[in-house]
Amino acid sequence: MTLWLTVLLPLAGAALLALAGGRLGRRAHGVIGTGAIALSFGAVLSMTTAGTGPGVRATLGPWLPLAGADLTLALDRTGLPLALMVTGVSALIALYSIGYLARDAGTQRYFAALDLFVAAMLLIVLGANLAILFAGWELVGLCSYLLIAHWRERPAAAAAAVKAFVVNRVGDAAFLIGLLAILADRHTLAIGSLGPLSIAISALLLTGAVAKSAQLPLHLWLPDAMEGPTPVSALIHAATMVTAGVVLLLRLGSSLAPEVLAVAAALGALTALGAALVALAQTDLKRVLAWSTISQIGLMFVGAGLGAVFAALFHLVAHAFFKATLFLGAGSVMHATGDEQDLRRLGGLAARLRWTTPAFAAGALGLAALPPASGFFSKEAIAAAALDRPWLLAAVLLTGALSALYAARLFTLVFLAPAGSAASAGAHESPPSMLVPLGALALAALGFGALVASGTVALGVPEPARPPPELALGGGLVAVAGAALGWRRSRSGARELLPPALGRAALGGFGLDALLAGGGARSVAAVASALERGAEATLQWSLDAAGRLVTRAGARVQRAESGLLRSYEAYLLAGAALLLALWSLGGTGSR
Repeated sequence: MTLWLTVLLPLAGAALLALAGGRLGRRAHGVIGTGAIALSFGAVLSMTTAGTGPGVRATLGPWLPLAGADLTLALDRTGLPLALMVTGVSALIALYSIGYLARDAGTQRYFAALDLFVAAMLLIVLGANLAILFAGWELVGLCSYLLIAHWRERPAAAAAAVKAFVVNRVGDAAFLIGLLAILADRHTLAIGSLGPLSIAISALLLTGAVAKSAQLPLHLWLPDAMEGPTPVSALIHAATMVTAGVVLLLRLGSSLAPEVLAVAAALGALTALGAALVALAQTDLKRVLAWSTISQIGLMFVGAGLGAVFAALFHLVAHAFFKATLFLGAGSVMHATGDEQDLRRLGGLAARLRWTTPAFAAGALGLAALPPASGFFSKEAIAAAALDRPWLLAAVLLTGALSALYAARLFTLVFLAPAGSAASAGAHESPPSMLVPLGALALAALGFGALVASGTVALGVPEPARPPPELALGGGLVAVAGAALGWRRSRSGARELLPPALGRAALGGFGLDALLAGGGARSVAAVASALERGAEATLQWSLDAAGRLVTRAGARVQRAESGLLRSYEAYLLAGAALLLALWSLGGTGSR
């Protein structure tokens, strides 16, 4: 039952806030929302201390009348570390939100959606069958819509929420078709009973993962999702929705077709490189972090596609720590500068934000994969998994260099460069309610990787053989070189790292957003128009046909209406005779 408590506690918090939150104050909303997630983390932690491991199952009862579709949760080999990460990071983000949204009028729906978000993600992590996993899959999509549009009075926020919802419907539709195909083929939805899946079904499931984890070409929604509150960005990027696609690949990896997994690895490598280039050109603080998430998730796809479960899981958890640190640090910067996000107007904050600065630096070290930060060890594990695939290894190392380059640029422009505006010059530190969770995540971003690499903390997944020291040395040197170049260029006053033409192209995402969104919109509009014309024509034809039928029937009846009484009497006699004959025949048959 403890396993179900991990999901039911945040679900109960969401229900309580939705039903009774209107009679409570903002502080109470934050306490209930944060407390529910913290209790869920405690439930997961109690299973860890009790020695609970893979193979534990908990069933509440039947749900759908389908094989393997009961209300059952299961701890597989990836479930425990993921559940700890989801609940632990989400609890710290919820605690941070209390201070960040201290004057917000919508804290009731914010914390209700936040708790539901966490419960939904736990269904994806712990669901024993694809029915429960898909329920969580759809719920995280709903919650992301609600949270991105939290400030729905802003047109940009409302549009971003709709965009995220619509783009994810593409992947969700593919996932649902794949789920139905599995049911038709295997007659069960239990994850442990799937066996090897066909290429077509595997491709459908991969499409769902690509959309949810914002990989090419379905990455369009994630940069715009930055219109939501910064803690929402941290939650989506670090602990919940964006990682759902990677979780799906990790949980079903042994069942997916090898050809599809190879495609996942290649797609992840292309996404990692492309998004890192785009991040180099961004001038918005949160958009740099958004594109970096797309890139880092691409590295996880490389690991998952290569079957390196340990490497992908390691980087997923490490990324949760340093990306949550970076987003909450960005929120602290915005809180200090009156919501300023333009890198050209920031700067000089190191002297004014004495607690936020080292915390953000810890996150930047993780993103740059510089030792001793967690990102160094987890990226090394992915590179080691790609040792026998030269082009994938090159993509991982080059992505690491680019990540270090834009991470150094970001930190330098925000904290070390001269102040670019009066808001930066007059910045003030955030309150303790924001700094405490930020500091806790910064410590995890620094120390988690070393704890795993030394064997002090186990991920529950068999760790492969240690990579050759030359790989760690080479990767470290590449990251150091990238960070040094980014720091030097930005410190000297250069705020752009790419040539002008390439920078303009990268700033616009190389036109993919406009191309795909525009082409997709035109295609959908054309199909909708054709359907509308077809439906209108069909309806008009049906009405015309019905009218003609009634007219013809009326004409025939009219001819029978002669007005002669003798004719009517003849009709009545003939009808009576017919009825009498039928009655007589029926009576004879019954005897």
